[in-house]
Amino acid sequence: MNSIIKRVGFSDRYDRSRRQHAIAFQDLARDGQGVYLQSADLNEMQSRAMDQTRRGLDYILQDGRIMDGQDPVVEVEDEDNIRVQLPACPIYIGGIVHDVAAATFVLPNKGDLTIGVRSTEILVTDIQDESLKGSIPGTEAYMEEGPARVEIYVDWGHSQDGLAGPLLSVFQVRDGVILTTSTNIDFSEIYRAIETYSGESNGSFVNNGFLVTSLGPSGEGKQVFSLSEGTAYVNGRRIVRKQAMRFEVEEKPDLRNVDAEPHPFTADTGGTQTFKVAKSPISSIRRVTIEKEIIETVVHGPYTGAVDPLQHPSVTAVLEVKQGSTVYTSPASWLLSQGQIDWSPGGAEPSPGSTYTVKYRYNQNVEPDAVTRDEVTVTGAAKNTNVLIDYAYKLPRIDALCMDTTGALVYVAGVSAVSRPRPPVISSTMIELARIANDWGRKPVVEPTGVRNVPYNEIQDMRKMLIDVYDLVAQERLKNDVTARDVGAKRGLFVDPLRNDAMRDQGIEQNGAVFGGKLRLPIKATLHSFPTFNGIKHLDFVEVPVIRQNRRSGSKKINPYQTFTPMPGRASVEPSTDIWTDKQTVWTSPETQAFEAAEGEYITGISLEQQVEKIGEHIVEAQFVRQRDVKFRLEGFIEAEVLEYMEFDGIEVAPTVSGPADENGVITGSFNIPANVPTGAKSIYFEGSVGTVAGCSYVARGTITVEEYRLTSAMETSTESLPQPVVNNTVINNVTNVTNVTVNQVNNATPVTPNRRDGGSDGGGGHDPLAQTFTLAQSWCLSGIRLMCAKVGSRSNSILVQIRTVDVGLPTSTVLAEAFVAGTELNEGEVFTARFRYPVFLQGGREFSFVVLTDDAEHSLFIAEIGKIDLDLNAVITEQPFTIGVLLSSSNASTWTVHNEADLWFELLGCRFDPVEKVVPIGTFKATKMSDVIVRAGVEYPDPSVDVSIRLTRPNGEVITSSPSQTIRFDEYFQNENIQVEAVLRGTERVTPFIFPDIQIVEGELQTTANYATRAIDALDTNRVLVTLDALLPAGSSAKVQIGVSGDYPEIPVSSATQLGDGLVEQTFIRSAYPAANLDARALITITGTPAARPEISALRMLLSKV
Repeated sequence: MNSIIKRVGFSDRYDRSRRQHAIAFQDLARDGQGVYLQSADLNEMQSRAMDQTRRGLDYILQDGRIMDGQDPVVEVEDEDNIRVQLPACPIYIGGIVHDVAAATFVLPNKGDLTIGVRSTEILVTDIQDESLKGSIPGTEAYMEEGPARVEIYVDWGHSQDGLAGPLLSVFQVRDGVILTTSTNIDFSEIYRAIETYSGESNGSFVNNGFLVTSLGPSGEGKQVFSLSEGTAYVNGRRIVRKQAMRFEVEEKPDLRNVDAEPHPFTADTGGTQTFKVAKSPISSIRRVTIEKEIIETVVHGPYTGAVDPLQHPSVTAVLEVKQGSTVYTSPASWLLSQGQIDWSPGGAEPSPGSTYTVKYRYNQNVEPDAVTRDEVTVTGAAKNTNVLIDYAYKLPRIDALCMDTTGALVYVAGVSAVSRPRPPVISSTMIELARIANDWGRKPVVEPTGVRNVPYNEIQDMRKMLIDVYDLVAQERLKNDVTARDVGAKRGLFVDPLRNDAMRDQGIEQNGAVFGGKLRLPIKATLHSFPTFNGIKHLDFVEVPVIRQNRRSGSKKINPYQTFTPMPGRASVEPSTDIWTDKQTVWTSPETQAFEAAEGEYITGISLEQQVEKIGEHIVEAQFVRQRDVKFRLEGFIEAEVLEYMEFDGIEVAPTVSGPADENGVITGSFNIPANVPTGAKSIYFEGSVGTVAGCSYVARGTITVEEYRLTSAMETSTESLPQPVVNNTVINNVTNVTNVTVNQVNNATPVTPNRRDGGSDGGGGHDPLAQTFTLAQSWCLSGIRLMCAKVGSRSNSILVQIRTVDVGLPTSTVLAEAFVAGTELNEGEVFTARFRYPVFLQGGREFSFVVLTDDAEHSLFIAEIGKIDLDLNAVITEQPFTIGVLLSSSNASTWTVHNEADLWFELLGCRFDPVEKVVPIGTFKATKMSDVIVRAGVEYPDPSVDVSIRLTRPNGEVITSSPSQTIRFDEYFQNENIQVEAVLRGTERVTPFIFPDIQIVEGELQTTANYATRAIDALDTNRVLVTLDALLPAGSSAKVQIGVSGDYPEIPVSSATQLGDGLVEQTFIRSAYPAANLDARALITITGTPAARPEISALRMLLSKV
């Protein structure tokens, strides 16, 4: 702590590093006399009390925190400025609460700026203030010089006022709006603990307000929105807005070209007609081609059989060739050749040099008279000809409005698509407030999507309503008792809502896909992987130091007690993830549902489960990890050590290995994933013949989190294989047994233990012997850590360096990245670098730690300690070497010792990315007959400023852009095409997106026909069978209904049809005079279609009656 008293002429002995916590005044000095009271003692007492108070308050509060008072008020000053009224309030700074007077600033309404406070420190003596002189008359001190006073004034300021002195930030202003009124909570351990708890237990949610309203286009190519005031929690961080915020977003639609779209011109020749284009809204008209009609006078050539050119060479048709009353016909007299009249046939023709008329039509490009959002007006075409329009239209897109942990709004653009666009993937560091369906040039449709807090009174109301619903359902079951027990038990009625495969006849072979309330054409899936695409991909970078502490005064052993088990080996597998799982089902519905979605739903990935419900039964179809060959690489084993044992998810497997460990301790090989392993995150365990163990993870699931992608791709150890502390427990046996209590022992409880030959983690491996905390001022991607080796023990023992999160100032067990340094790379007095396999993103303003682990008792690192001599500068270290972190050590992996007076010698290496956009080739796959495609790629968006898109390039040059998790349907088959797949990474100078290995493309082949069979219904005494369904049948698709029994299935024509809107038609099929010999009745439905015309059947009803 810096003393506010100590200066020239004012002594202050207080130094926190000396660990002197009180001043002890003895009764008598060594000479038997009293001791003298010195000014330095009094000053030290004040500084010690202030420091002790501040260290406690800093745990709760932080510099710049407003303790009480009103929120600032923002008003519009003029079109370019705002007026900010800042209240009078107490603000905490450096252990003292200062009263700050009110202030008013006029600030620009564009750009980012900071509002904060500046402090001014003044020493006031009795010269400036005579009241500080001795005030008791008659004493020796009267009117004599008294002690001075330290005055500190704190005033409001902002980053554009040009005043000297550091500005302590309180509020952040963006485009004329204060982002949040929650001030400076980033460095409070209390707030961090609450934030962590809230984020882990509740996630991100809106407590109240934060409603997004569209105000329509501004007329300048921008959309105007308003965000209401409110309170939200983003990853546990409380964000408060006291005022609504109005903001604009520039429209940036993606365009698609349409060439030669034909439209019949039905107006009179030369007239004007308006056409409505097929795709809208129109961005631009590139060309309009019309057929014009003209009568041209032509001079015949100088000889018989000459060729006479016409004025317009783009002739489409010659309607008449005439001279006087003589009409010449083709091909007897003339031919049309390249826009010319060719008289070579030898028939009748005009005399050379004479004139004749030609009536013909020709193509001409014209400018449209008017262009609206979806209409084009054209003049001058001939009647009953086609007008060809080339234009570009704006593709639909769904964007998202989000908010990050600072309270700043982030507008995330989605991926445009011809139909059914998907919303963007939202980073876990933000909360989604609304989805915006753009209707370019018009007010967009805003769908509130923020997860909102539900008060307990509303939950209680929902509980009451649910009970009422149960009562109503029970009453309906009593009324329809027979139907509720079994559909087939109630004669004459069959209903299938087509939610799943439960109601179809399970004994008849059929391939129609049933889910989401619809019967559809099935889609056959083919999985394409890219085995050569390995490792996490990111932008290219150069290393730069972002934090460094390069002073050293001594050394500290990493593990002086050697209380840890041996260092584990490192294991990595390729591939390490799989998003396509095996389903045990005979129906096409689950496979097809991966490519489809119910009405109003968006596909976010492959479905995790299929549920079949039938009168109270609940059946979940099993999903299993797909059997495939997986390669592995083991490092850190002893030379000549052999792999003795391996298991996958607790199942022993027999791998194929390269042989014993080589001189570098490496073993490679492969294994096949066992059958019937349920999906999830699976542990892989390796054990060598001399006891070396290694472990890693494999994740197979429909949806894989970013944390799991990074764990499986970048981490080479598992919790089970990390070194564990050796804990000697003392057993206390002086327990008095109580015998007068009857105990009914329960013996039907079986403890569950992991299927593992040799131990697992007991949780003690989370804390390691040496750690250093740090905080980055800005968000960075780190590539590694440099440390300086002071002493080397055994070169066969390596060092493990990990980046971990910090909770209440101590390292946790959550590992973000790790790096191994072999003992052979260590040299005393030299710097070594622990590089991570891939960059790790660390958020600015958050406290993290790096921990150093080894199983060697002598490996040591250089440190710098206050009061010791700097080995490089030969000077005493008089101040804290590193002020934004502390050194910690531990001997039992549970209790940490904080060394405030010392820090490690270290350099954190950051990544400076250049260029900030990179195209990463993924590979090529052959689309055999592709109508649909699922692009599945694991990506990490560390910051809203980065983005990843996947490009599929066809042989004809067409580029299809997709988000990393999107389903795309096409209007045609891509047959026998080699599709090139690339990833486009976009980042910033300090942050990169990451794309993980095991990218998969799921090719879908739409089947052109599908059938469905209902259950058989008792048809005794039935005269008529009626089948009603709702059909969506685009042009090119059809639906056929057959009613009867096996051997008697006539096709039934449509008896009646009712338009329901949006292309949906209710169709009724009736088979009258139903044969009495048919004891049952069943409906067979057959649908046909193409990728461009996909039929859908819903709301199937069948009724049997006597009349």
